[in-house]
Amino acid sequence: MDLSQINKNQKAHIKSIHAQNTLKKRLLSLGLGIGKEVEVVETSLQKNTIKVSLGYSSIALRFDEAKLIEVEVA
Repeated sequence: MDLSQINKNQKAHIKSIHAQNTLKKRLLSLGLGIGKEVEVVETSLQKNTIKVSLGYSSIALRFDEAKLIEVEVA
């Protein structure tokens, strides 16, 4: 299952990131690492962005980026 398939207010743990090096480094610098718990806060109406919280911070990702993040529902 990937991050784009998680419903609002649902938590998941990151299992792997299937992005190329540059994007993977950017995601890691934002705090998205293997084993981290994320919670989907909001998705846009057009389903092109997703807002997730990681601990005390939150970030917005494009849906295409979220599809590259494999998660396991907590």
